[in-house]
Amino acid sequence: MRNKKILSMLLAVVISLGIWLYVVLVENPEKTATLYNIPVTFSGEDVLREDYDLIIGSTNVESGVTLDFRGRLSELNKLRDDKSELEVVIDVSRLRTASEQSFTYDLSDITLPASVSSQNLSLIGRDPNKITVTLAQLARRTIEVRVSADIKAAEGYLADRATQDYSEIVIEGPQDLVNQVDYALVTLSRENVDQTITSSLPYTLIDYDSNVIDSTEISSDVTEIQVTVPVSMFKDVPLELPTIDGGGVTRDDCVILVEPETIQISGDASILETIPSIRLSSVDLGSMESNTLTTTRAITLPEGCSNVSGVQEAKVTIQIKNKAIRQMQIPSTNFQFINVPDGLMPESRTTMLQVSIRANESDIDEITEDNIRVIADFSSFTSADAGTAVTVPVRIYLDGFEGAGIITSKEYSIVVDLVAIDG
Repeated sequence: MRNKKILSMLLAVVISLGIWLYVVLVENPEKTATLYNIPVTFSGEDVLREDYDLIIGSTNVESGVTLDFRGRLSELNKLRDDKSELEVVIDVSRLRTASEQSFTYDLSDITLPASVSSQNLSLIGRDPNKITVTLAQLARRTIEVRVSADIKAAEGYLADRATQDYSEIVIEGPQDLVNQVDYALVTLSRENVDQTITSSLPYTLIDYDSNVIDSTEISSDVTEIQVTVPVSMFKDVPLELPTIDGGGVTRDDCVILVEPETIQISGDASILETIPSIRLSSVDLGSMESNTLTTTRAITLPEGCSNVSGVQEAKVTIQIKNKAIRQMQIPSTNFQFINVPDGLMPESRTTMLQVSIRANESDIDEITEDNIRVIADFSSFTSADAGTAVTVPVRIYLDGFEGAGIITSKEYSIVVDLVAIDG
């Protein structure tokens, strides 16, 4: 019984298929079909725009047309299957004035799918019956581009002013619409930002009452604006004062105050992370004429950084501890001459050289002229200088006392006669 039931079902399917094939392939009766929302395109728009500054301002078929066809069932089925290839084409290239125009249309104005032959179809109805086009005068204007940026930087970061690649754009469209536009607005909003933002964004047209103009009839060759918002890291960094030991003084002998101690700077995170401090120009401790120095130093930032604090210079105070200063007269008997050219004998006209020394308070009175050497180097002179009096820079050494030295606030020199000697 079960096998008979299955055979009966198969037989019914075969009979149904046979009837359908007979109707479609043998009988293939004529039928009608209604197709909705068939798009309408306008040929010749480029001619109107380029040659006559005219554009299509509005039309009564923006959502398409409804078409009624009559034809064989097989042809209508192909028409339905390939509906996406169906369109109505209206030639507007002969229009010349900004006015309303109406066009009738028939099967010859309809582009059919490639699978369908116009010989097997007829157009028996259309809605609307006529296609109406309103031409408008094309207008062009240059408008300002404004950027509204709402950037919330992450903690420890700072967002700078937004910039864009276009400050102005040219728009075009129907004159009455174009004249309503005040500016183009680009909106950028971000939160918890920790790096520079660069984004291409669409813009909105705004009228003179600050309302949005939502119209596809206004166009521009610029569709997006690239907006950049620099986002910098900022941090507090200490100001560092380098010192040069000398004159019996090392950094350990000093109390150094720098005001302000720190400043706040900003910049790219990759740069700031490598900056532990800002180094001021150094102070030569050996040149300090007294045990107290108050001076200023310009604050110079590394490349790529900005001074958020705005302080341009630092006040520096140096106090030398437990040191005393003394003036001493060094006789010419302590002068030593080195690198004297052959044939020359230096004779010092300077009989006494005054120098400033600094030493520990407990040692300052124990130092005598015998602890001081004055070295004059004649390597820059030749025998041709014989018979002349010259000024020679000297180097001065203080021997025998740790933590003592010569104050080098000035260059020391002596005057020497270069006497020619025989042989």
